[in-house]
Amino acid sequence: MPEYPMSQLLSRAAKALCCLALLAIAHAAQAERLPRVLVFGDSNSWGWIASPQGFPAQRLNDAARWPGVLGAALAGQATVLVDGLSGRTVDVDYPKPLVGLPGALFNGSRSLPEALARETPLDLLIVMLGTNDLRSDLGRTPDAIAHGLRTLVAQARRFGHGVATPYAPPAVLVVVPPPLGDVSRTPLRAFFAGMEAKSRALAPTVQRALTGTPIFDAAETTGPLAGIDGVHLSAAQHAMLGQALAPAVRRALILPTAQETAR
Repeated sequence: MPEYPMSQLLSRAAKALCCLALLAIAHAAQAERLPRVLVFGDSNSWGWIASPQGFPAQRLNDAARWPGVLGAALAGQATVLVDGLSGRTVDVDYPKPLVGLPGALFNGSRSLPEALARETPLDLLIVMLGTNDLRSDLGRTPDAIAHGLRTLVAQARRFGHGVATPYAPPAVLVVVPPPLGDVSRTPLRAFFAGMEAKSRALAPTVQRALTGTPIFDAAETTGPLAGIDGVHLSAAQHAMLGQALAPAVRRALILPTAQETAR
């Protein structure tokens, strides 16, 4: 058996200890990482403030829109990230450019894989889409919208591990948006007039189509969309929805309740 100088043995021992220390640090960092939640939605996640003129829209500040309210409710328990794009559909292109941008840009199924890869690691994906699919110029049925949401869930399970990472795909929570309110008072009526019945049928249709996927019916908390345009959440509804979703997110992530955390 060869003999090594003491200096060489000490050097090897130091390197081994350094490797063990780095591994311990990496494991500790992983253990201390807060769960990461991605909200994938449209203008009601972006924070669109409904106005009598319809356009152009201003935005609620981050703390006032529902993902920010959710993040505050989960402070110290999870990190809430937001990918909200005004005009986003579940899985359909607009036939014409929208505000000068290609219609395909607004198709949620086209952009979700990139969003998942960009924000990996993720522990939970919250999808709140479907309102824009109700536009009369798209001609979609509640069944088609529900089928599209099922496609997004499948994409999350298939692509949610990111790019060349060891992370597991996130769990998925589908939030069915509230039904349309009174759409007659602003120029948005040109797109949504007559779509109220379809919007009310969306929640039960999604619940039938997405068995096995957790579903949160926002209308049970907020009622119909109360912004003056009947298409967007009011500021009060943002607060209600963010607070109401916190327990559902804790359940999805197996986190302690607010009462348990306060003890």
